[in-house]
Amino acid sequence: MSEHESGMQAFDVVIGRLSNTPGVVACWILPDEERESLRQLELESNHSTMFHGMEVVNEGIEDVLERGRVVVMLHSPLLRHPSEPIVLICDEEGIVGEEVWDTGRREQLSRDPNVIFLGNNLILRRDALLRSRGRILKLTFRSLKFPELEGLRGVRDVVSVTVGSQSHRYLVKKAGWGVYGQEFGIVLIGFNASSREDLAGHAK
Repeated sequence: MSEHESGMQAFDVVIGRLSNTPGVVACWILPDEERESLRQLELESNHSTMFHGMEVVNEGIEDVLERGRVVVMLHSPLLRHPSEPIVLICDEEGIVGEEVWDTGRREQLSRDPNVIFLGNNLILRRDALLRSRGRILKLTFRSLKFPELEGLRGVRDVVSVTVGSQSHRYLVKKAGWGVYGQEFGIVLIGFNASSREDLAGHAK
């Protein structure tokens, strides 16, 4: 089995699992030649976007794009929320705030006088904010695991990340998802194919 065949077989395994995952609307295999365009779009977004005076950086994009294979996944709100925060707000010394999706934890934090809510799901901690006074805060999009693909034979090193609005529009157009593609979210999932022997064993 050639490296190309191994990679395509790994794609088949991943797409098959994603097609049965609640909330997944469509998938598109990212052509290798599109990686640099996404890097540039996210870099431009990093330089141009400010959120409440914070620098916005998508640090997770490189984790995904350095993998051997990348899938672009369009999803509805039915996709489960990640178990960890996608977004962290940091200064030079540590975490100042984070994204909170769990309803119970959000309700608990709403009663904490040390917590400030920015919208429904993003919090800042007053003590950490005081500590960081005068410093530039960075709102960082992180790469996360994608549990639905963990343990698939022939697939390893799975990471995922969300993208900015410029990349979103670009990918919707490239994938041919049309107007309805603007109504849903996009997640990039990067992974590596396992050894040829492992993939061959998966095919049996």
